[in-house]
Amino acid sequence: MREKLFKFSNLILLLIFILIASFTADNFLTVQNLINVIRQCCILGLLTIGMSFVLICGHMDLSIGSIMTFTGIIAISFSSKMPAVPAILSALFVGILCGLVNGLIVVLTHANSGESLMITFGTQLLFSALSLLYTQGFSLEGSNSSFYNAIGTGSIGRYLPIPVIIYFLLAIILSVIESRTTFGRKMHITGFSTVCSQLSGIQTGLVKLICYGISGIMAGAAAIVLTSRTLGATPTAGTGYEMDAIVAAVLGGVSLSGGVGSIGKAFVGVLTLGILGNAMNLLGFQTFDQNIVKGLVLILAIAFEVWNRKHNMQIRRAKNVNHQENH
Repeated sequence: MREKLFKFSNLILLLIFILIASFTADNFLTVQNLINVIRQCCILGLLTIGMSFVLICGHMDLSIGSIMTFTGIIAISFSSKMPAVPAILSALFVGILCGLVNGLIVVLTHANSGESLMITFGTQLLFSALSLLYTQGFSLEGSNSSFYNAIGTGSIGRYLPIPVIIYFLLAIILSVIESRTTFGRKMHITGFSTVCSQLSGIQTGLVKLICYGISGIMAGAAAIVLTSRTLGATPTAGTGYEMDAIVAAVLGGVSLSGGVGSIGKAFVGVLTLGILGNAMNLLGFQTFDQNIVKGLVLILAIAFEVWNRKHNMQIRRAKNVNHQENH
């Protein structure tokens, strides 16, 4: 029974938040509000997919928010000079390029998880500076392309926003890659133990490079959805998103120590954080109040994840002892 509670703890937490929100916020359970929650979750959801790949392979990416900012600026800037599709592809290319820069530095320096955190903190400052240099500190007006703007604001029918379709298509594709392919298995093994994966013949450097590349391109995708929804780009648009992505991933069961997690479960974390944020907005919480709550949730989630990992290790040790005694 206790093992089942551990297994479904993220879903239980989501249900608890839904119940609390429905009883405390009057308009929470309206159809329009629930659609808005899911629509707002899409940007964070795309970032969390990228963050999850990096976390599962045993590393960290603090630059994902600044990459989103920079690629959003590129997308808006280019969309005023060329058709929407080339502008979108250019932004995605810049996103994956930024991710690969992170990956190359991590791989070439043989960085561990803590060192990758500091490396990507450095590149976060770099990409933020590039955004400020490109815009001279000013905001950019939105695209004139109706196609581009429809990505963030359009919907199919009344209840199916286009950002939701984009998120679920990418989530399904990357979930299959993470859970059903040889690369996905190599990624999990690399995150669990770099030494063991190298002894198994896995090219850990290539695995890490691809994970950071995925993180970069997902930041680019999130930037396109964000800028097409807000009809503009600012040099600080992505500030704080990296921490939200980490919180969402951890709430979804992705381990900060690497090797554990899935894209499907990460969505549960995104939805949990989205519902929490929406409920706090409906209740009139200020930004600093919300940050306090998010910080407490992150601390509790990490504490639970560490406790859960130790609990699982104890179970495995007990099983090994019983197996040895039986033989």
